[in-house]
Amino acid sequence: MKVAVIPARSGSVELAHKNLSVVGGKSLLNRAIDFAVEAEMFDKIIVTTDYCEHLFYREGIEVRNRSENLATSTTTMVEVLEDVIETFGLDAEDKIILLQPTSPFRELKDLVEVLGLMEVYDSVITVKELEYNPALFVTPISDTGLESKQVEACQTNRQEQPKHYYPNGNLFGITVGTFCQTQSFYGGNLGYVLQKGKCNIDINHKDDLLFAQFLGQQDEEK
Repeated sequence: MKVAVIPARSGSVELAHKNLSVVGGKSLLNRAIDFAVEAEMFDKIIVTTDYCEHLFYREGIEVRNRSENLATSTTTMVEVLEDVIETFGLDAEDKIILLQPTSPFRELKDLVEVLGLMEVYDSVITVKELEYNPALFVTPISDTGLESKQVEACQTNRQEQPKHYYPNGNLFGITVGTFCQTQSFYGGNLGYVLQKGKCNIDINHKDDLLFAQFLGQQDEEK
């Protein structure tokens, strides 16, 4: 069984009620729900949240009303998914796709590719290419000092360094059995789909939201 899980906590430290922020005429939460429903690729769509259902409900979804202890700023996504797996009695072979509302731009072709790769891999994530040269990363040791670092001349050219990818938050695919064993979204045999452009937008701060709203308005005007 293929299961979409959409997590949406009402509290947000950086941006109040972030998941209800509007991009392209819809709240971030509703964008995630609509994507899951309209993809027509899931056997079950679960929204796990402490929001009232009238703010987001759409036919074709199931709702897990989170307890207070699962809706705090310290609650981990691992705890949230464990609760969903137990509540809905998901089987070890079931495949979960985590759709975080804070990633507002998704493409069906990427979902198809992630689900296809999950026939081979235990977990599959979408990633973006790291734009920085990790060989030049430095560690602060005080307010004004940095840890001494030896950098070879050849290391200063980013194009000469190996590529590094970073999870962009767009799609996380995990097999239930692997997740229960590893307590991780990166467990077992790990595959990836490289994304570019606006699929890499992950809203954490106000500037992220403003940029996403600008792109969403452009989409509406097309």
